[in-house]
Amino acid sequence: MFDLNFIAEPGIQTENSDACWSFLHKRKTNEEEIGQKKTIVETQTTEPMSKYYIWVICAIFLIAGVSLYYKPRQTVSPDMVLNQVVDLIIESGYMKDLQLAEAHFMPRSAIVTITAHQLTSIQEFIQGYRREDNIPFEIFQKNNMSYVSLNFPWEGGNKGGDMEALKSLAAKTVFSNKISINYTDHYFELQGRSSDIISYLLQMAETGLIQKFTLSVLHLESGRFFLKVQVNET
Repeated sequence: MFDLNFIAEPGIQTENSDACWSFLHKRKTNEEEIGQKKTIVETQTTEPMSKYYIWVICAIFLIAGVSLYYKPRQTVSPDMVLNQVVDLIIESGYMKDLQLAEAHFMPRSAIVTITAHQLTSIQEFIQGYRREDNIPFEIFQKNNMSYVSLNFPWEGGNKGGDMEALKSLAAKTVFSNKISINYTDHYFELQGRSSDIISYLLQMAETGLIQKFTLSVLHLESGRFFLKVQVNET
């Protein structure tokens, strides 16, 4: 009886050939190829997704960091700053421990320094600014006295100020009989009681002059106040 084999060499075979088709091997090979392709596809799909999630997480952290770093500063108007200084000048007249030491109005900031014998007085005073206005401040001690320096935003540096305007304003302001006024082409000085300094500052604000000059208010050891006004540099 003949043994038909369609995959062996043609012709009469001297002996039985082991050549045959292996459907099982082919199926196994196909399954391995499919499995490899599936693994490659899954790997290719997973890697972009992983990169996507990493970028999303990095973006979230970046946005959070920027928002914390660039925290918007609460707007404080020039009128509010001037009122604070005026109030401190008034309170220095009757408060024993807390006193205004000096205030400097510069083009971009107003530095107000307050002094006290007790550190606790400074700490209690500063709590209101820390909670409400978020005003930068520095506490330090010098010569057995405690100080706090407050850094207010200030919109100064405006042009158009001149000494003639300051002299004309002084002539219109009602002062006490305890004042002294000196001036040159570059600065104007006024020394007197707290009420004298306050009256002149308020007149400068009302006439729109206060932001056209650089100002310094000093509280002297005698209890009097000293105001120096300088023309902004061009």
